[in-house]
Amino acid sequence: MKNLTPTHGQNTSVEADSVTDAARRGTLALEASIRGVSFWAAILLPLVYLPLLSGGLEPQTGYIVIGLLALNLIALFVGHSHTHN
Repeated sequence: MKNLTPTHGQNTSVEADSVTDAARRGTLALEASIRGVSFWAAILLPLVYLPLLSGGLEPQTGYIVIGLLALNLIALFVGHSHTHN
């Protein structure tokens, strides 16, 4: 009669595959979350410009606006491939 129980090596391989799959799914979920947050940040960040610019353009305000523009460009780049699932 054949022994139908898996050997220790086969069991370890199955466990490693399931851990790898779980890590891959977690990575994909994290990437999708980052893309979604970046997408919405790229949409909402320009709303912050208006109050800053309405108060006058001082040197400190100018640096903040330049920083927000850079952050907006990064958010546009990262979130451009966001799709709603």
